[in-house]
Amino acid sequence: MTLLSDAVPPVVAGTPSDRVRIRLRPSALVAGVAAAAAAVLALALVLLLARPAVAAAPIPGSPLDAYDKGIPYDMGTHKIARLAAMVAYVLMVATVVLGVVLRMRYFQRYVNRRTVYGAHMTLALSALIFGAVHGLTFCYQPVWDLRIANLLLPFTGGLQRLPVGFGILGTELAVAVGCSVWLQQRIGYRRWLKFHQYGYAAFGLIWLHIFTVHPEPRHANLVAVGIAGGALGCLLAFLIRALPSPSRLRQGTFTNSVDGMR
Repeated sequence: MTLLSDAVPPVVAGTPSDRVRIRLRPSALVAGVAAAAAAVLALALVLLLARPAVAAAPIPGSPLDAYDKGIPYDMGTHKIARLAAMVAYVLMVATVVLGVVLRMRYFQRYVNRRTVYGAHMTLALSALIFGAVHGLTFCYQPVWDLRIANLLLPFTGGLQRLPVGFGILGTELAVAVGCSVWLQQRIGYRRWLKFHQYGYAAFGLIWLHIFTVHPEPRHANLVAVGIAGGALGCLLAFLIRALPSPSRLRQGTFTNSVDGMR
């Protein structure tokens, strides 16, 4: 994933005939970020306030579903899975936000870069641990019919294969992004950074898992507000990272060749 702030070429001297000047204003940048945030917030509110017209069938894998099927259900394991999922989501949001802070020079004036880097790595590892605990607990719920192999291979076995597969695929992508730190010196910093930005895709897949596996995030409640707020915060962090920084906009104009724009 190549971000716009990384892809902008340096200002190159040239004649007006073979160069094009593109002026980007900080006000336009702020307006774009605000418009995107408002659109996501409006969509979240619509989904949160939407209520089903008729009573729905039991949620696959829920205690009521297990009761209807005559299968035992462990409520203690259910509470552990729910708590681990909430903690993992909070840690994941904090990891994404700190990753953006780590790349912004503005915050480096007030916080040591090594401190932010250490917190970013610690939160990422903690999020993966709690995510793994969340997944493993479902192996102890017979109604889900999950095995360790199903937790390693996305979209295989068990109930709700598509939503569960989103979560497994996102977690595995996040693990790959985290493990790529050890390859940074071998493949080069810029190549590693491009791969590291797949962490945004991992967050998107995990958010799809949360939003589709259970109707709770789609209803008006405190948990849904927290999930929507975390997603909105990560979206704003991504936009801030992807768009050119105000310091680069204040430098004047970005110069691109005409041939490169065709």
